[in-house]
Amino acid sequence: MIHNSIRIVDNLAEITSHHDRHVLEKSLLKTLNELFPTQDLRLFRVREQSDGHELSLLAFCVNSVIVSTDDNPKLLSGDSEISSAINRAIETGDVELSNTEKGDWNVVYPAFDSHGDIFAVLLISTDTLPSASDQRLVYGILRVYSNYLALIEKTQKDKLTGLYNRETLDNEITKILVRQSDHLEEEVSSPNDSRRRTYAIKYWLGVIDIDHFKSINDNYGHLYGDEVIILVARLMTSGVIRDDDLVYRYGGEEFVVVLKAPNESDATHTFERIRKMIAEYDFPQLKQVTTSIGFVEISHQQSPSDVIGEADEALYFAKQNGRNQVQSYRQLVADGHIHPVSKLAHGDVELF
Repeated sequence: MIHNSIRIVDNLAEITSHHDRHVLEKSLLKTLNELFPTQDLRLFRVREQSDGHELSLLAFCVNSVIVSTDDNPKLLSGDSEISSAINRAIETGDVELSNTEKGDWNVVYPAFDSHGDIFAVLLISTDTLPSASDQRLVYGILRVYSNYLALIEKTQKDKLTGLYNRETLDNEITKILVRQSDHLEEEVSSPNDSRRRTYAIKYWLGVIDIDHFKSINDNYGHLYGDEVIILVARLMTSGVIRDDDLVYRYGGEEFVVVLKAPNESDATHTFERIRKMIAEYDFPQLKQVTTSIGFVEISHQQSPSDVIGEADEALYFAKQNGRNQVQSYRQLVADGHIHPVSKLAHGDVELF
C-alpha cells in the first residue's frame, strides 16, 4: 500500500513538472498507463457546437507508445458504442462503462475545467473491469491535470483580453519551426513518398494591427481604447477561426494569429474573414474600426524574430498603402514591392 502511494505521488509530481500542454498530456497518459496497464488510452478535447459536441484527439497511448498530436483528427473509430459512451459521459458528467463483444471494457472519464464544464474526455480500453477505487483514482488524477492546466493557462494569458500573451508566442513559433524542419528533412530523405508531402501541415502567422488606434485613445480615452481591444479580441475568437488556431495579444493594439492552412490562398481567405468581420462590426460611438494584416508562412526562417519580422514588413506595407487590407509577405517580395527581410534586422544583434 505504501509502495503504491509513493508511486502515485511520484507520477503526480511528474505530471506537474511540465509547462507545455502537449508534454503535459503525454505525461498524463504515461502516468495512467503505468498505474493501469491498458490496451488503449485516448484523450479528447471536447468543444461545444450548435449541433452537438465535437471531439478532437489530443494524445493517445497504444502498447505503451504515447503520442501527442497537433493535427487534432476527429474521432475516427467506427465503433458506435464508444461514441455513445462518450456522449453519455458528456451529457451526464459521470464515468461511463461499455462492454465489447470480446469481453473488453471501454471506460470514459469526463474532465472538468474551473467553471465546471467538460473540456476533455479520457477513453480507456482494458480487458479488466476497473474497481470503484480505481475509477476514483483516475478521476482524481484527471482533476490534478485539469487544475494544473488551468494554472498554466492563467500564466500564459493576457489579463485584459484573455488571449495568449507575447511570452508564449516565441515558444509556439519555435516548436513549429522545428516541426516544419523535420517535415522538410523527411521529404528530402524520401523524395518519392508523396504521402509525406500531402500530410505536411502548413502554419501561417499574421500580425494584426488596429488602424488609427492612437486617435481612438486621444479622442475617446484609454479606457474606451481598452474596450475596443477587448471587442476586437472577442471578434477574432468568436468563430472566425478554428478552435485549434491560436490568437495572441502581441502588445498595445497589435495581435498575432497562428493558424493552419493547406496553402497561401486558404490562409489569405482566413485573414480576410478576420479583417472583414472587424470592419463590419458596429462599434459603439466609433461605428467602424478597421485592421491591417500582414502574414507569412512559418517554414524556412531561422528564429521566431525572423518570422515576426517578415509578417511585420507585410503589415507595414498594408499600413502605408491604404490600411484595412491583408498582405502576404511572399507575394509582396515576388511582386517586387518589398525586399526580403535581412535576418540581422530582427535578430539579437543590431548593427545600426
